[in-house]
Amino acid sequence: MSSRVHYAREFEGTPGVASIQLDDGKANAMQMGFFDEFNLALDRAETDAVHAVVIHGREGFFSAGLDLKVLPDLPADALRETTLRFGQTMRRVFLFPKPVIAAAAGHAIAGGMMLYLAADVRLALERDGARFGLNEATTGIPLLGGTAGLCQYAIPKQHHTELILHGRMLDASGTQARGITHELIEKPEQLLPRALARAAELADIDPAAYRTNKKILRERAWQDAVATAEAFAHEAPSENVFARIRR
Repeated sequence: MSSRVHYAREFEGTPGVASIQLDDGKANAMQMGFFDEFNLALDRAETDAVHAVVIHGREGFFSAGLDLKVLPDLPADALRETTLRFGQTMRRVFLFPKPVIAAAAGHAIAGGMMLYLAADVRLALERDGARFGLNEATTGIPLLGGTAGLCQYAIPKQHHTELILHGRMLDASGTQARGITHELIEKPEQLLPRALARAAELADIDPAAYRTNKKILRERAWQDAVATAEAFAHEAPSENVFARIRR
């Protein structure tokens, strides 16, 4: 596996739990190379004899979302392909046929927040300055395809206006207070062991029933959002909206 995405079949030497670590040495930003590597890791987690997957980032960053150093300069066809791959990857994690635990040791912003939301169980380190949120409303980027359905599914309804429509950013404790993060972790060295323990608790789940039940619970949310996005596609900006927010 490349230096950006690291896969381990037995996380911390524990049978049955795989690890996918995102670490590009920076903000774990997403572009085509990232999607290739990340999906290869998902392929391995899907076929290996593991019952759960832990997705985690590096110190300070879970993921900052789509790469705003790359996307602003992409031609239309390449931009379309990148955003399509982003949606396909988010859908794959959202509907992944094995339980997914996300462990965030820092920022989860925009597409990075969507990846965090796509997990079954979410843990976050209570870290000063770490931001969590969907800032598309303030950066001028419409939600893509079915991602609105993912966000609506994972964020309690009473917080949709604040967090999706208004794009408010939160700290880790704020995500827990709003029912998004399932467990706050106080010390960095406790985050991955606790994620491993949460994954181990799911070993008794029947794989076939889990796959079917996940589709029943989540597929409709994604598909309804896709249909709605297509109905309003004519309102989407024609220019490269990522050019507005270069990093």
